[in-house]
Amino acid sequence: MERFSKEVHQEVAESLVRDFFWEASRKAGVTPISNPSIEKLELKQNKDATFVASFDVAPELTLPNYKNLSLTKKKRQVDDALIEEQLKELQGRAAKLKSVDLPVAAKLLVTCDLKVTPFRVDGKPEKTRSFKEQVIQIDETRPLDAALVGLKVDEVKEFTLQHSDQDANTHFAGKTVKYHVVVKDVRERVLAEINDDFAKDAGAFENLQALKDRLKQDLEEASERDANGRLQADLLDLLLDKTTFDIPASMIAMQLDDYCREFSQQFAEQGMDPRRINWQAYREHRRKEAERSVKCGYLLKQLGDAEKIEVPESAVDADIEKFMKENRIQLTLKQVKSELENRGALGEIKGRIRTELIFKRLLELSTVQETLLDKKGYDALLESERKQDEASTLHPFDEGESSEGTSTDPHAHHDHGSHEGHSH
Repeated sequence: MERFSKEVHQEVAESLVRDFFWEASRKAGVTPISNPSIEKLELKQNKDATFVASFDVAPELTLPNYKNLSLTKKKRQVDDALIEEQLKELQGRAAKLKSVDLPVAAKLLVTCDLKVTPFRVDGKPEKTRSFKEQVIQIDETRPLDAALVGLKVDEVKEFTLQHSDQDANTHFAGKTVKYHVVVKDVRERVLAEINDDFAKDAGAFENLQALKDRLKQDLEEASERDANGRLQADLLDLLLDKTTFDIPASMIAMQLDDYCREFSQQFAEQGMDPRRINWQAYREHRRKEAERSVKCGYLLKQLGDAEKIEVPESAVDADIEKFMKENRIQLTLKQVKSELENRGALGEIKGRIRTELIFKRLLELSTVQETLLDKKGYDALLESERKQDEASTLHPFDEGESSEGTSTDPHAHHDHGSHEGHSH
């Protein structure tokens, strides 16, 4: 009977929320941003039910002075050196591999079979694992690669290596590992000469100059996008520093839920079990990031309201038509728009466009000075940002290592970071 009574109360509570709570909230002039928690529910015969609803509302904030701000737009200069760098990358991607009758040496690609046996601290061997047809581009700064230098096809070598405690492969870290290697093939990368023929092979380019012109255009567009993203982030940082307000815990929790779903999906896609992650530690690690993301959302909304930013339907249509053209969708605009609305994606598109319009307006109200950075200056900027970035890695959230499902590839480099930027 007690369980039945609880079920009745639960059904009544859900009914009250569905039938009365949201309408009562509207009449009271409040906008809940979380589902209500129903407390003190009183059900008496021939009397109206009474209850207390607890819920979060949007935070109140006073907008800082957002006009006449001074900002610097840091942009990578597209010079001849950068274009040549891109040409070299294209050349590398188009390289052909050729088997050679040479001993293993730096930069050559070696195909080999390996048997790997790690030893525990007490000297006892662990399970030997075999790796067939492993391809290694020789880098003599790596101990394993250095041990292969000088070998020829069909030669066999056995040796041991002591892996450091900081080894990227945690299964080998701090252990002595015995290797049995059979060299199967040695190849070199043959690079095509960068000339008109290379340009024609790279795409529908008449000559090398046409390819360079396209690369320059693409690089300038990428440089502009990169600079604008950094400028918007700097603008938000400046405004957030001037604004103090508390945000509901429920909104932070929802943002953290999103981060966890994304990270879990990335983890699973790499063939690993998300249950190995210490989710509590992961959530704590990203809490400040979640708080900032939620604050950015509220701040941008208030700024948009203050500037009366609206999204014209024509802007939504243009965005959808661009998407249709890029993806060669053979439907009418009306059909695609209807499908997006049914999936709840139309609101997301409007929200993204509104955010773009808000940033555009804020930058119009600011003084922006553009600074062009050469390679040295841009690399220094990236290094500075890298040091500030709290990259999410696997290991702080790992529940514990196990041999099952753990890669013992000697060249495995585990980098399961989740690098989300600002999502506006």
